[in-house]
Amino acid sequence: MSATARRFPGTEILVYCSHCDQNLPLSTRNKHLKKYLPKHGSQTSVAIANLNDLDETEESRRTYEEDSQGWDDEEIHGQVIEQLQSNDAVGYGAYESDGNCSDGSEHSNFSRGSWYHIPTPLPSPPRSPPPDRDNDGLSEGEDEFRNIDAMDYREYDRWYSEDHLGEDVEMLAETLTDEEVDSIIMLAVRQFGTVTQSDYERIRYSYRHKLALLTTQRLRTRIAKLSGVEPVEIDCCIEVCHAFTGKYAEETVCSECNQPRYDYKGRPRQIFQYLPATARLQALFNNPDMVRKMLYRAKFVHKNGNMNDVFDSRRYLELCGRNIIIDGVDTGVRHFPGRHDIATAIMTDGIQLFESGSKSNSTCWPIMAQNLNLPPTERAQLRNLIPLGVIPGPNKPKDFDSFLVPFVEECIELAKGVETYNVLTGRTFTLRMHPVIICGDMQAIKFLMNFKGPNGYIPCRECLTAGVYHTERKTYYIPLAQPLPPNSLSSTVQTYDPRNLPLRTDSNTVAQLQRIENAATNKQADDLCKKFGICGPSILDRIPSIARPSSYPHEFMHLFLLNHGPDLISIWIGTHTGVPGRARLISLANWGLIGTETAESTYLLPASYIRPLPNIATSWGLYTAESWSFWIIYIGPVVLRGRLAQKYYDHYLELVSILKCLLSLKNTVARIEQLREDIIHYVETFEELYYKYDYERLGVCRLTLHSLLHVADDVLRCGPVWVAWSFSIERYCREIVGCAKSKVVPYVSINRHILQMSQLAAVASRFPIIRKAMLFGKSDAPVESSRMEHIYDDYPEIVLRFPRLRGFPLNDHVRRRIAQYFRTNFPRWSFHAWLKFIPEHAERWGKLRLPDNGDSIRCAAVVDPLSPYGKRDSSFVRYIFQKDANEDYPGLAPNMVDAYGYGRLDFIIAVTFPISKKFGLVEPELHVLAHITEAKDAEGTAINGCASFTQFGRSIILEVTSVLNVVGRVLTKHCEK
Repeated sequence: MSATARRFPGTEILVYCSHCDQNLPLSTRNKHLKKYLPKHGSQTSVAIANLNDLDETEESRRTYEEDSQGWDDEEIHGQVIEQLQSNDAVGYGAYESDGNCSDGSEHSNFSRGSWYHIPTPLPSPPRSPPPDRDNDGLSEGEDEFRNIDAMDYREYDRWYSEDHLGEDVEMLAETLTDEEVDSIIMLAVRQFGTVTQSDYERIRYSYRHKLALLTTQRLRTRIAKLSGVEPVEIDCCIEVCHAFTGKYAEETVCSECNQPRYDYKGRPRQIFQYLPATARLQALFNNPDMVRKMLYRAKFVHKNGNMNDVFDSRRYLELCGRNIIIDGVDTGVRHFPGRHDIATAIMTDGIQLFESGSKSNSTCWPIMAQNLNLPPTERAQLRNLIPLGVIPGPNKPKDFDSFLVPFVEECIELAKGVETYNVLTGRTFTLRMHPVIICGDMQAIKFLMNFKGPNGYIPCRECLTAGVYHTERKTYYIPLAQPLPPNSLSSTVQTYDPRNLPLRTDSNTVAQLQRIENAATNKQADDLCKKFGICGPSILDRIPSIARPSSYPHEFMHLFLLNHGPDLISIWIGTHTGVPGRARLISLANWGLIGTETAESTYLLPASYIRPLPNIATSWGLYTAESWSFWIIYIGPVVLRGRLAQKYYDHYLELVSILKCLLSLKNTVARIEQLREDIIHYVETFEELYYKYDYERLGVCRLTLHSLLHVADDVLRCGPVWVAWSFSIERYCREIVGCAKSKVVPYVSINRHILQMSQLAAVASRFPIIRKAMLFGKSDAPVESSRMEHIYDDYPEIVLRFPRLRGFPLNDHVRRRIAQYFRTNFPRWSFHAWLKFIPEHAERWGKLRLPDNGDSIRCAAVVDPLSPYGKRDSSFVRYIFQKDANEDYPGLAPNMVDAYGYGRLDFIIAVTFPISKKFGLVEPELHVLAHITEAKDAEGTAINGCASFTQFGRSIILEVTSVLNVVGRVLTKHCEK
């Protein structure tokens, strides 16, 4: 019994047959289907005959001639052949029939599984009604379709049909149609916005008369072809024990958890999608602008003593003088011999897809590359990141190396070189790519390096310092000095010299690995693994440019901002688990005031500085790495002064100084060498203040504290901390979390999302029109000025912004300040002469923008506290002025020097002096002046300390070019100078 008969028992189901124009039982309709579609030749003739039936009536003939104007017979015949070939490819007419169908012929040779892969068949062309059909007897619903013509069917085909195989041929390699451009831009809107697929279909249908958009499936096919990015799908265990590569390739059942590899249909139960980087790197050389930007590495000039980028690092310079060795074979080619060879940083991190309150908690491990050939301002932009894949969850992989096999193989091929076309030169060249840095948090690096990592006896990845086991907490801690024995009067304990730690090297790591592999028994091997802190070999060692531990610097964001900084504050407020008794160093009342002042400081900080800061006392969990960085460096020194005991406060300021040094865009080797000494002093003082060499306080000496001792060496070896910090991959992770809508199968949508991200990036690199459109109205190059801005010819470095008041009346106080300014700078004329000469009206401007992506300053006169835009005060500025160094010594001659002050920018005025013989003006002269109310006694620079004031002082007039920066403030009620 058929499925239809089982569903409707006792009922005869009739279906319409287009070949005999009657309602027939399903089995009879299937007989007709097999009869009319036996072979290609008969299919072609039937289809062409159906098209010719359009001419049976005069009305139909006219309609067809109008619709097919400009078509010749070859085009019509070719389209029919193409349709039939497409049908053959998907299964239509693929079975044979001898023309003698039995009653059971409704069961075709198609399998049940293949039926779901058959697309919806196209409708037959319109036919004339048979002579015996009474047209007057048509129902109301049928009458609506009487005038359907060939154009309607072609429109139906464009909107609702599946892909034709012949359409791939239409896709030209170097050209894009308007339809393709619009569809790809719409895909970018979907990718980086919140437009769902159903919304896309609604837009596509609603604007079909004005905007031609491809179907979702056709768009995916086309962008895949245009980009050249083809994912590699690798089977992996459903519990993510390992991927079925290398030694696991032949497994059908996971050797770790005994879960089957395939389902009952023979399909893999879980896959890892790897996105090869080669096609995307090659696509970059199809864009002249990108080619020029990627010459940054080749044009970078290394100067001895500088440490300004990764190309100043020891690791990079050593690679440049070393040959590429692949699996022990010397290729005879050095690293980075060509101008276009690419250096990359590989990053990974573990993320949780869903909130902790969800029952469907799931983690995954994104992997991405960052193109270091781009200038630092371009590297971290989302469109320039290179996603490599996402290792699925829900668990942590037990064998990380198995997932990295395709990446390592591709790196080896790229080290050998691939032929690539350079659009700028019009020639091909050998492109090589070398990863130079592997970066991530400690847990991620532990898997990549295959080291014991945190909580191991030898937890540090850069030295062999042994940990101290805490029996109650059942973990290892790693202080410099061993804890004092209880009830002991001795003050002598075993210590490590922080200036002479037992460092790991690339060579001794290889030797230790050899000893582990040559161990006689498994127990000996395990003992050696514990002694050396190594679990085994890492597949990344096969990459010629990677070595353990030289290529694995500590990551700044996780180390300082998400671990050590919050740990230090938790000790102050008594929440640190490693401090017995949870003693507080900051009282509860003071901590509440600190939180209030932190939240209120948001209103005195320009929006360009930081997002709104939550109350740190009540909303600790809302702080991100960015928030922690700003609070520790800028807010903490203000709100903690006078509330934290002086010895702890001075020690904290040492951390602030270390962070400022590491975050500097320009640095020197000498400064980093000094930084090593500063960190050593900081760590030793930390142990003295908080650890106190007490066994019960051992929990404060976590691995993150010890790792600080290696940061200076990491910078010298691998470059500044911002070269490969995790802020870049956090942007990538945010995209992944945002697209994981389904809690049942989140990785399907994740894989599709990052695949389309990679394909869009490749297409945007290849076609400038797409790259420009994907900026969505923005520009890579800074705009000189907009319609709401104005640049005076005499002040090309200053951009004035609306609101502007023409004919602004200058009151007597302002005119007197202007006269005093000109009397001081042009003493030839008296104060009263200047006061009389100054016009009574001027132009007043409300905002100021400094060029080259400089600060935007809103004058205090246009700030409305009741407006949503007035809640962030950006009117406080730092300015430069001339000061008499001998002002405290009246008997000495004036000695004018540059000085820096702080104050509130009230408004900006543009004064135009008229022609005057007395003042020697042969033409009108413009002066743009800043009216500033100074912060009393707040002079000097706040770069290395705090500049404080309690009240405003006098108002002064300065040239607008004297304004240097916008400044943030923190209001505190318990500050001691």
